[in-house]
Formats: sequence, C-alpha cells, structure tokens
Amino acid sequence: MSDKNSDLVAVQQQLIALVDNLSRQQEEAQTVDAVKAIGREIVEVNHRVTMVGQLVFKERTDEIKAAVQKVLKGKQAVDDAIESIQRLNAFITTITQFLGLVDKVIDTAKLVA
Repeated sequence: MSDKNSDLVAVQQQLIALVDNLSRQQEEAQTVDAVKAIGREIVEVNHRVTMVGQLVFKERTDEIKAAVQKVLKGKQAVDDAIESIQRLNAFITTITQFLGLVDKVIDTAKLVA
C-alpha cells in the first residue's frame, strides 16, 4: 500500500485539534443555545475527520495540495471565531465556511484515481 498523503493527514490533524478546542468551548459555554450550537459543529467537524481519514492514502496531487492550502489559511478565521464564541451567529458562519473548504479537499481527493 502507498504512503499516506501528508496533505490530507495535515487536514485531519487540524480537524481533530478543532474538535478538541470546540469540546473545551462547549464545556465552558454559559447558555443552552451555545452548548447546542457548538455540539452541532462538533458533529460536522467529526464527519470531516472521518471522511478525510478514509482518503489519507490517496495520491498527492497539485489539486489536493491547493485545496489543502486554502484550509490551512481558513483555519485562522475559525480560531478567531472560537475566541469570540459568544457571538454565535458569526461563529457558525465562519466554521461553515471553513468546512466548505474542507469539503473541497474531500471532493478533490475522492476524484483522484
């Protein structure tokens, strides 16, 4: 079997770290709405962890690498949103946009022969 795709492994590691961070935020949340909103996002991120994990042996391509670079750049916006998680709508919008970038990586990797 071929080596793991280091680009996809990096995305998976970032997603796992994001789940850990969101879990800590959920434990500290002060309202039921915040706990529910963060919980929904944890489910969404975990789904991407699983999807990327199933694709880590895909061949490295320029397309995957380019998609991964967008995820790496988008991660800062998620970190910033988590810092101000009290503004739930902004948090949800930002993490949704980030997960859209992750979905592009997954779609690109699935198409690699």
